[in-house]
Amino acid sequence: MALTIYLSLFFLFLYLLGLSIRRVLFLRDKARMEQESRGGGRVIARVEEMGPGSVKKFWLICQKNRVDAFLINYQGTFHAYVNRCRHMTTPLDFVRYQFFTENGSHLVCLTHGALYEPASGLCLEGPCKGLSLYPLPVKVDQGEVLVGCPSGDISFLAD
Repeated sequence: MALTIYLSLFFLFLYLLGLSIRRVLFLRDKARMEQESRGGGRVIARVEEMGPGSVKKFWLICQKNRVDAFLINYQGTFHAYVNRCRHMTTPLDFVRYQFFTENGSHLVCLTHGALYEPASGLCLEGPCKGLSLYPLPVKVDQGEVLVGCPSGDISFLAD
């Protein structure tokens, strides 16, 4: 009986320690985002380092949520989306750091092969057909690409 109580207390301690570490990391990331932000968005990349067809993964702290996302340069225009398939809550690059199809014409979810239109995020093929990726506002300012948080309630993006 005493062993069960001690083990329970030990696992409770580990759980609380894990929560504390997660909170400290969140606050660190929030402070980092504030340092890297200006004009309503976080600086993600310099324009010259993002040629057509390139992708960069990043994260944002939006309200009380950490949002994993990716920035693409599709035919010279920047677009940013939440890195979450609309069919399942897996990242599009579930297997490896690859977002585009081999010919670069569509974004692809590697979990089940759904195809998305890069300029709009609209799902063209797959179980999510007709739905769109969650877009993020993108702005180019002083040679830098800034991405902001979506407006409104984003609690559905919480992990």
